[in-house]
Amino acid sequence: MELYQLRTFVAVAEEGHLTRAAERLFISQPAVSAHIKALEEELGVALFSRSSRGMQITREGQALRPKAEAALKCVGALLAQARTLRENLTGEMHLALNTDPELLRVQRLMNLLRTAHPKLQVHLPQSSSNIIVEDVRAGKVDGGFAFVAKPENSCLPHELSCMHLADTSMHVVAPAAWRERLSHCAWADLAREPWVWFTDTCPCRSMLERQLSPYSGEIRKVAVTDYEGTLKTLVASGAGLGLMNRDEALELERSGEVYIWPHDQLPIGICFLHRADRAGDPGICAVRQALREVWELPDC
Repeated sequence: MELYQLRTFVAVAEEGHLTRAAERLFISQPAVSAHIKALEEELGVALFSRSSRGMQITREGQALRPKAEAALKCVGALLAQARTLRENLTGEMHLALNTDPELLRVQRLMNLLRTAHPKLQVHLPQSSSNIIVEDVRAGKVDGGFAFVAKPENSCLPHELSCMHLADTSMHVVAPAAWRERLSHCAWADLAREPWVWFTDTCPCRSMLERQLSPYSGEIRKVAVTDYEGTLKTLVASGAGLGLMNRDEALELERSGEVYIWPHDQLPIGICFLHRADRAGDPGICAVRQALREVWELPDC
């Protein structure tokens, strides 16, 4: 069922005549007839009886007319609200990024927001997942992206709403010179290697601990960081192993900076977080709608 069919139905019901309805809708009379016929076939009832005096609405048509008018009214209200948001949504939005903007599809997100809300200023501070969780919770930023180990069953603070965008994977990366040394290693072997480690609240830390703790009572930590740039530099320089998302790991391996251990990977979710009590905020609604389009998610 199409909206234009409902518009035609209501116009014919109000005008009682195909020609007048066609003139009102700025379409041809055969198009009006085709719209009505298609709608009747889909609904399985006759909406009008045709006579020399025009189009007489049937009992079934009378029963369905209020529903069609209500549907068109809802669509009109939706479009009006969208126009209002587009024209009036101003101010600033601070959306924290936890990783490479390309992985997060930031360019397309910004294109959509600029087109729909040209007066809205969007700030994109760079941070890490664990800090973003706390900053969103505290209201320091409006929203942010984060890696979440199990989005459907996470331990995120109850104040936060989690929008699951996609799944990716985390991979063990090593200095490029370690390729031969690690090519046949298992988790038990990796547990004896030095690691560039994560801070306590980073989701990657708990994922790694589950894998390594059965094989080692104490993990050798050459450094602890929550910043991906530091991790990349230290791993590439030969300090130890690290954990990195798939896209960044592949890019660094192609450039010869790291080696990706090929025997396992750890699944993780890419999520957008905001405070649950801001679900109705026009800015948050605009960002969520743009994210649904960017990541091809269903409306909910």
